[in-house]
Amino acid sequence: MSEPRYGIWIPVYGNCGVMNHPLEPRDASYSRAKNLIQFAQKCGFTTTLIAQHIINPRNQELDQLETWTAAAALAEATNSIEIIAAVKPLLFHPAVLAKMALGIDAISHGRFAINLVSAWFKPEMEKPGINFLTHDERYRYSDEWIRVVRALWSGEKVNFYGEYFQINDLKFNPPPIAK
Repeated sequence: MSEPRYGIWIPVYGNCGVMNHPLEPRDASYSRAKNLIQFAQKCGFTTTLIAQHIINPRNQELDQLETWTAAAALAEATNSIEIIAAVKPLLFHPAVLAKMALGIDAISHGRFAINLVSAWFKPEMEKPGINFLTHDERYRYSDEWIRVVRALWSGEKVNFYGEYFQINDLKFNPPPIAK
């Protein structure tokens, strides 16, 4: 049996605890995220999750750390903690995201994973003009999306013809480090 693993949540909204606690700053900066993840790594935490939002779901006037650029930088700033970045498939074409993820995989030397979230915060999609699909359609879209990403992560040439995506003779190099 494997040992339990412990992780932290990067405060992408500026704080993760109670909204009005005087000791919990509303600081969604990369600098704060970097300091927290490095401290967590020193304390023996093995993983971190970086949630994805393009606008702060608590209050759109508050700052919001961008997930994928932060994940790449945090991968470089650490040496043992696994970086898990959330992704909303409606925000990224799977080929673009797969290539970005391969880059972070290389930066982290294989300490990278994704957390697929099929969207829930409707204003985040509607404000930039992204079609917010119905619940069931978002999950069908996400299913096809992750099949494309997995295929592209295989290191093989991909031909995929689905309802949402058509991929023709696409292969990414270098191949992934993480399995």
